[in-house]
Amino acid sequence: VREGHDFMMETYEDFITRTGLRAGALPASGRTLDTTPLEQALPPAVQQMRTFMQNALKARDATIQTQLSQTLSDLKRLQDRQLEQLELDLGKRPEGLRQNHRARRTIEIGKVFDEYRQWVEDTLTLEPTPYIRVLAAFCH
Repeated sequence: VREGHDFMMETYEDFITRTGLRAGALPASGRTLDTTPLEQALPPAVQQMRTFMQNALKARDATIQTQLSQTLSDLKRLQDRQLEQLELDLGKRPEGLRQNHRARRTIEIGKVFDEYRQWVEDTLTLEPTPYIRVLAAFCH
């Protein structure tokens, strides 16, 4: 925390190197500290991290949307090929069985691909509001 709540973003590794923190060597262990400055700095620190994460998510979202679009297109192509193969397989069956089998397999194929499309969308869709958890607070 700096005077006026001016914060600095850095990687964990850089922070550890800069501060010299290491397990078992915390300088304030066993002492009671005034946490008021940390408590006052917490809301603006969280807001700065939220803004940072929202900007990072916006930048990543464009890449993910391209990947999502390509994957959904690939799934559509694969589903169409499955339906084409179904028609080829039906050509070998007696006429009376074709219609029933076609209807049943078309529904099954559609269900499998619908479930997979939903899974892909759920997996490749970012939540617009990042979840932020404060694990520790440090002051100098």
